[in-house]
Amino acid sequence: MSVARAAFEACRRFVVAEIFQFRCSSVGTVGTISAMAATRNSKVKSTVEQRLEPADAARSFVATWSGRGYEKGDTASFWIQLLSQVVGLEDVVTAVHFEERVSNGGFIDAHIPSAKTLIEQKALGVNLDKPEMRQGRLVTPFEQAKAYADEMKNSNRPDYIIVSNFSHFRIHDLDRERSAENYVEFSLEELPEQFHLLDFIVTGQKARRAKEQQVSMHAGELVGKLYRNLSAQYIDPESERSRHSLNVLCVRLVFCLFAEDAGLFGKDSLYRYLSGVPTEYVRGKMIELFRVLDTPYDDRDVYISDELSQFPYVNGGLFREEDIEIPQFTEDIVSLLANEISRDTDWSKISPTIFGGVFESTLNPETRAKGGMHYTSPENIHKVIDPLFFDSLKQELELILTDPEMTPLKKTRRLKKYHNKLSSLTFFDPACGSGNFLTETYLSLRRLENRVIGMLAKDSQISLGFENVTPIKVSLGQFYGLEINDFAVSVATTALWIAKLQANIETQELVDQATDDFPLRGAANIHRGNALTKEWSEIINAGDCDYIIGNPPFLGARNQSKEQKAELKAVFPKGTKNVGNIDYVAGWFIKAAQFVGDHKTRIGFVATNSVVQGEQVANIWLPIISLGFHIDFAHDTFRWVNESSDKAHVFCVIVGFSKQKSQKVLYHYPTPDSPPEVQYKQRLNPYLVDAPDAFVWNRKTPICDVPKMVIGSQPIDGGNYLFTDDEFHEFIARDPEARQYFHPWIGSKEFLHGYHRWVLWTGEMSPAELKAHPLIAERVRAVRDFRSQSKRTSTLKLAGTPQRFQVETMPDGKSIVVPKVSSERRRYLPLGMIGPETFASDLVFLVPNASLFLFGVLHSEIHNVWMRAVAGRLKSDYRYSAGVVYNNFVFPEATDKQRKDVEEAAKRVLNARENYKDVTLADMYDPDDEWMYPELFAAHSELDSAVAQCYGFALDGLEHDETEQFILSELLTRHAKKVS
Repeated sequence: MSVARAAFEACRRFVVAEIFQFRCSSVGTVGTISAMAATRNSKVKSTVEQRLEPADAARSFVATWSGRGYEKGDTASFWIQLLSQVVGLEDVVTAVHFEERVSNGGFIDAHIPSAKTLIEQKALGVNLDKPEMRQGRLVTPFEQAKAYADEMKNSNRPDYIIVSNFSHFRIHDLDRERSAENYVEFSLEELPEQFHLLDFIVTGQKARRAKEQQVSMHAGELVGKLYRNLSAQYIDPESERSRHSLNVLCVRLVFCLFAEDAGLFGKDSLYRYLSGVPTEYVRGKMIELFRVLDTPYDDRDVYISDELSQFPYVNGGLFREEDIEIPQFTEDIVSLLANEISRDTDWSKISPTIFGGVFESTLNPETRAKGGMHYTSPENIHKVIDPLFFDSLKQELELILTDPEMTPLKKTRRLKKYHNKLSSLTFFDPACGSGNFLTETYLSLRRLENRVIGMLAKDSQISLGFENVTPIKVSLGQFYGLEINDFAVSVATTALWIAKLQANIETQELVDQATDDFPLRGAANIHRGNALTKEWSEIINAGDCDYIIGNPPFLGARNQSKEQKAELKAVFPKGTKNVGNIDYVAGWFIKAAQFVGDHKTRIGFVATNSVVQGEQVANIWLPIISLGFHIDFAHDTFRWVNESSDKAHVFCVIVGFSKQKSQKVLYHYPTPDSPPEVQYKQRLNPYLVDAPDAFVWNRKTPICDVPKMVIGSQPIDGGNYLFTDDEFHEFIARDPEARQYFHPWIGSKEFLHGYHRWVLWTGEMSPAELKAHPLIAERVRAVRDFRSQSKRTSTLKLAGTPQRFQVETMPDGKSIVVPKVSSERRRYLPLGMIGPETFASDLVFLVPNASLFLFGVLHSEIHNVWMRAVAGRLKSDYRYSAGVVYNNFVFPEATDKQRKDVEEAAKRVLNARENYKDVTLADMYDPDDEWMYPELFAAHSELDSAVAQCYGFALDGLEHDETEQFILSELLTRHAKKVS
């Protein structure tokens, strides 16, 4: 094998390791690379992708590239590896333009527009100071690159030039005087110590994205202000016709604003068109402009004014509808539109993906809340589309670019085949909102296509310079959307048009050929309708749909309207349990699975984390799994931050599923705000763990012979029976004999954080006793009054027995205490034991008359693994459930000796806590501070081992993740046998 081929193989293996679902030849066909990845990972239960530290990655890079480097064959491989693995540049394949044509006929080896950096690469051994003949003159490598830079448009010219011969790097800062001589140089061997010198490449990318986001957010806010001001000018702004008209008017204005700044209408054309026009004539001028924009050149009035004739025929349906209301403009509106919005904002720099969400957020917040709307940043969109299809598309192109032994003819054929593939893919978002997912997906495909066009243009493999011929094949017609809100439909349509025109600008620069922007042709297929009641086949046939994507609305059961509950019931199969308790988003999961049928479509949705936790899992996923689907990839719980003005924070998951074979990948977030770890799995079940597809239903009784778990007491007292420590002592000071009626009171916070509270129990006091204690009688009367004023029938009934609680749980013996909610960060859910003198609230569960053995099993690692998998969540915290967690847990059948071992170990845990009486359970079990309590966690380790012996589990030698996977797989298997 040649040295070049060996290096390529090393690069290819790195790429393969990244591939989650790679379909080489056509959509729906599992390619050889996917099969290789699956084979590699089938040898282990679960693997975690370990990202090397930059210095370690640099040392690995040096080892790969020392002593080799062929300019033409190795440049792409060299820089893709360096920039992605060492420097940390994102989306290298689309961010770096290799062999980019310049107007003088030359080709730039590599161009990174986001970093304003140009790279001139020479072969190994080439003297970087020696002039070579290039285009009729002797130039050094730097002078050659500088000549390329001088040929570029001012807006595209680089700030940096990097010259390299594989063994040395020179960085020229063009802002420095005598930049040809004043450069920073380091060798390949010095890369592990000097890689930070290339940080400007990443910071440039980040700065560009930050600027794009800032401009887009500001633009969206300005249009939101315009929207509100225009709305106030309508006679009946709440009428359906007026709302629709306002939506159309605003998106037309947005399109015109973009078109004038992008050079499509002429510089400042809209601003100049409105300048100096009296306010009372602006409405008429706008109506006239819209009519012209929708009129073909041949059909225009021959006497049309010059100021109107400059505007092109747009078509695309944007200006076609004439029967819309356009209200009178005010001076404030004209000033806002002409100055702040038109003159002072560069609309060519906006991100249509970000802008769409911000623009749509001008909707009434109550309207968005009722619809469960959550808008989406480009970063979060890529969490869905990257593992679903975009990663594999990038990697396919990377393999084409980096194969050093691929002949130019073969590379051209592969590029053309790949180009055709891009133009054949279809995408459907059945909850498309402002079109964020569709817009970002379209732009991502166009970035890949532009790389292909650039490579083909280099070898003149595309038609250039002929009328009505375009190298662009990716079209808006590949994109389908369904959305219930009329305004959002308008925004989505416009955002996609803007995305197309933005991508055309880059294409035009690549091929030095004007793209045919107007009239607009081939619109996206955005439809208005209710996704849960409309037949999706009316929009696109399942057999023609490659990917279903989106961020459907989240609405918990308590927040759903009667209509929404009815929609869910109609979507789910007959006989599905507990549909009334399922989140609204689940309807899209079910309907997508039903729509796809036996086709090869892949689905990727954002959802609230309740769809993979707690009792909803079985209700949602059993119908989907029964249809033959399986989960391909997922992001477990993370905090979702959007780009709209309300910056909603919700806890989400992402789930990709299909009927296709693929590598299972979990993006695991150690905390909701941390970056994810990439974990490769053999299986990925609906609880997002590597275990069989088992389902845990809510049960009223335990599946094993153990005491029943019950909820704590519920006074319904308006706070009259509950006392802080100070209030308790003040009360006793006034009535010392009342002490006998008080009991310590614990809920989740009291139990975990050591707060002292007391409860007054009057349930067994006689009338004579009440009269003897007037302060207590006063409290009882206050409870009666509180209950009498309630609107709940059950509480009104309780007013007749004010001494009693609504729920009274007061066991005689020892009880295990289990908090309902606990932090997801804790390794162990803290449990406790209380006697009959302590009363517990309904914020904890109790296991009355429980043995120390039962306490030990519940406090073990094995039960905690089970709880983490099947418990529900409150935000990201664990929400324990008697019906799902405890009643479905398979307790071990232990020998007398094993029971005794567990009991002894459980005692050691409780005794170890006594060593830290001044510390709360929350502090003791804080994972950051476990090292402070060595005796406690040593006791826990002994308890874990004792309980594992009861189950017959051999856990020695397993890594933490392997241990969890083994335990959970065993528990689910035993659970399935127990309930069958």
